[in-house]
Amino acid sequence: MSKIYQPSGRAREYSPLALNLYKGCTHGCKYCYVPRIFGKWNKSYDHSDCQPAFDPSELEKSAAKLQGCGKQILLSFTGDPYCGIDNTPTRQALEILNRYQHHVAILTKGGTRCLQDMELFKQFGNRIKVGATLTFYHWKDSKEWEPGGAMPLDRIEALKALHKEGITTWASFEPVIVPEQSLQMLELAAPHLSHCKIGKLNNFNGLDAKIDWASFIREAVAICRHHNLPFYVKDDLATFNQGTELRPEERDQDYLNI
Repeated sequence: MSKIYQPSGRAREYSPLALNLYKGCTHGCKYCYVPRIFGKWNKSYDHSDCQPAFDPSELEKSAAKLQGCGKQILLSFTGDPYCGIDNTPTRQALEILNRYQHHVAILTKGGTRCLQDMELFKQFGNRIKVGATLTFYHWKDSKEWEPGGAMPLDRIEALKALHKEGITTWASFEPVIVPEQSLQMLELAAPHLSHCKIGKLNNFNGLDAKIDWASFIREAVAICRHHNLPFYVKDDLATFNQGTELRPEERDQDYLNI
C-alpha cells in the first residue's frame, strides 16, 4: 500500500494516481464499498480496525521513480488520511511527496483534523489541494451514516480555514443520499471552494432509484454557476442529465487536477 498506483473505474475520475496509507478506517460509513471488496478475499476483514499500512522506504522509491511526472496523486481511496487515529503516516507521506515535487490531492471526512498539517500544506505551494467529502447538512443524519467522521459544519470550518490561508480547496459531493442536503452543503461551502466534483449514490439498497437525478444536476449546476465555481460531473450522474448545459471541461475527468 506504500506504492503510488493508477486507479481504475470510477476511482479514476478522481485522480490519475493514488496512494493509500491506512488499512481500515474509523469513520464507519454505511455506504463504504471497501469492506465489501476486501471481504471477498478475507471473510474476517474488519474495516473498523484501522492501522497504518505505510513503509516510508517503499514510498521513497515509488516517489523517486515518478518524480517529474506532473500527475496528481490522491490520498486516498481505501481509508481516510485524517481519520481518528494518529496521522503521523500521512505527515510522513506528505513530506516525502513534497521532497520529490509531486502534485497531491487530499480528500477527507476528518474536518478540522487536517489543519494540524497546515504549514506542511503551504510548503507545497500550488502543488496541493485539500478537500472534504460533503454529504449531509443535518448532523443527526451525518452521525447515523458516517458516525466516526467530522460533523458537517466542522468540515466547512476546515475548508474556510484552508481557503483563508491560500490553500486550493475542493469538495466531493458523492455519495448523494439526500439531494436537498447535498445542495445545502454545496451552497454553504461554495464561497470557500476552488472547485468541486459532483456524483451520486450508486446501488445502495435501492435508494438511488428513488432520486430525481436530472433535477439534482440542474440545481447543483445552478449553484455552481451562481458562485462561479468550477465543477466536474461524474459519469454515473451525467447519464441522467436532461437538458442542463455542461461545458466540455465539466465532463473532463482531469479538468480539476492540481
